[in-house]
Amino acid sequence: MSKKTKYTGVELMDSAPVGTAIVRLALPMMLAMLAQAIYNMTDMFFIGQTGDPNMVAAIALVNPLFMLSQALGNIFATGGSSYISRMLGAKQADEAKQASAVSFYCSFVIGALLTAILLIIKMPALRLIGASDATFTHTNNYFTVVAIFMAFAAAGAVMSGQMRSEGASKKAMMLQVIGIVLNIILDPIFILWFNMGTAGAAWATIAGQLASFAYGIHYFLSKETTLSIKLKDYKPNRQMIKQVLSIGVPSGLSNMIMSASMILGNRILAGYGDHVVAGSGVHMRVTGLFFMVIFALVQGYQPFAGYNYGAKQFDRLRKGFKLTLIYSTVLCLAGSVVLRLFGAGLIRFFIDDVRTVEAGVAIMRIFVYGIPFVGLQVTLMVSFQAFGKPIQSTIITMGRQCLIYVPMLYLLSHFFGFEGFVWAQPGADILTTGIAVLMGISLFKFMRGMDSAVQTNSDNNL
Repeated sequence: MSKKTKYTGVELMDSAPVGTAIVRLALPMMLAMLAQAIYNMTDMFFIGQTGDPNMVAAIALVNPLFMLSQALGNIFATGGSSYISRMLGAKQADEAKQASAVSFYCSFVIGALLTAILLIIKMPALRLIGASDATFTHTNNYFTVVAIFMAFAAAGAVMSGQMRSEGASKKAMMLQVIGIVLNIILDPIFILWFNMGTAGAAWATIAGQLASFAYGIHYFLSKETTLSIKLKDYKPNRQMIKQVLSIGVPSGLSNMIMSASMILGNRILAGYGDHVVAGSGVHMRVTGLFFMVIFALVQGYQPFAGYNYGAKQFDRLRKGFKLTLIYSTVLCLAGSVVLRLFGAGLIRFFIDDVRTVEAGVAIMRIFVYGIPFVGLQVTLMVSFQAFGKPIQSTIITMGRQCLIYVPMLYLLSHFFGFEGFVWAQPGADILTTGIAVLMGISLFKFMRGMDSAVQTNSDNNL
């Protein structure tokens, strides 16, 4: 009998060799995230070609607000996907289908409410995020367009997560790539040819998001999926909502806190000049390239972990965890070396302004010290999410973005100025990883104990 080499969907998570499953689930997401990182840098690149650091700074200032839509999406993308994977593993397909519809509609409605709120408070919000007189108009132009379409961005994130939850990583990749390609095509047309500046960058981004949204709608209304976004399947129940929110809210809250932390950081940086804000914005887009690939790897692992946890296949779970940890750590080490050696050239690629490049390089030079620790940190965080353990995952995400980072940001900036500001994030990453490892010890003990219990029951039934 020939060896079976093709696995699809649930079968991939259930019975494929662990290494094969992790790679096949993660690779499409890594390619999609790599494209997403290029997509995120596209706006910055073409805005940089205008030679105006104030426009570059405006993009950086609005980015934290844009992350709010991602935060809303993550509540139901992360929480919903974790619950759906566990239900599929437990062979409760109807519950998984209903959770899919509930997550989709809730994210869209909340996104629409956020749009209304942001437009009402737009003027004070622009000053709050650090817009100066020189950057205000550019920031306003970008902010207004992005805010209007937040519901579509949030729902798009949910559909991508749900595709991954049933093992359809290639479809999730396509959803992202479609929007990315359209954005890359439209950016030079709107920004440079039509001379629309930051508004052109925003409209190119939104056009891509709408195209991705349309692809997602088509997929979930087709017969390719066991999940649903049909209104008839919108049947929330107490257990479902509790499970989705217990994982999703901490994840979404983490993004919101990250957004608030970025706003705080930009306000501190604004005191050093708009060119420093611009340099930081370019640095974040460049380093984001490596972080998104790492996050894509662990996102590919997440449905595998959730499914096998629900199916009580703990031996596969341990093997998947170890492989993901090894892969993510290798990527982190490689990323830190590349950024250390070629960071200046990468920043200069986006904008050839001496002061902006110097600021970006100064930040990146210190930032890379925290990167090698991130692989272990996010692998543990995603494992806790997949197992339905929100407290532990929240501690990790909150530590990196708030509980450790914000106090370090204030204290180091106060006592050591710009140099202290730069050390805050790598310092928070190192300390948070240490906390994650301490919690991870109990995770390993839990998996070993459950695997022994399942094996004993199986032997007794023979």
